[in-house]
Amino acid sequence: MHDIIIQTESEQDFTEAIFLLIDYIVEVPRQSQQCRDRLAQLLGHATSSDELKHTLKLFEALVRKYCIGEVDEVRLRSHLAQLSPNRQDRVVEIVNLRRPEIARRLIDEVNRREGGVPLVESFDWNVSWIMGSSSLASHRKQLCTVALGCRDGAAKPHTISFEMGREQVEQVIRELETVVG
Repeated sequence: MHDIIIQTESEQDFTEAIFLLIDYIVEVPRQSQQCRDRLAQLLGHATSSDELKHTLKLFEALVRKYCIGEVDEVRLRSHLAQLSPNRQDRVVEIVNLRRPEIARRLIDEVNRREGGVPLVESFDWNVSWIMGSSSLASHRKQLCTVALGCRDGAAKPHTISFEMGREQVEQVIRELETVVG
């Protein structure tokens, strides 16, 4: 990977450029030509220039690798050697600030690539003790109701709900213990 050169006239312009570069990664401004134009203006490139495309590509690859742990902070800074230490600090600060947003984008990307398997974001469960039914008054059964808050490949939220008996709950716990342990 090559050194990334980000030259702006002021610190404020530099900060704005870094935010716009990250917006590009998480696809915030791709719909807006104004944002791309502003980034090109801040970096002193033409909107359709190869320099801008190259900078976007290099910065995106570096930040992705940093966010998934392939590159540590020292290595990240080594690719920003053309910047002053203060500007390197600012890049690291902004990337760390927006890391959850970048991670969500990367997860969405993998989720879409893997065939649209829903991503579980949250869950809720409730255990009930059934003391009888309309057909049998002495029927006793434990029942666990689970609701999974998911996001599909298109990032649309939806809920998957299901019920499990005691044996199924125990099996799920065993499976989770093997994954975690």
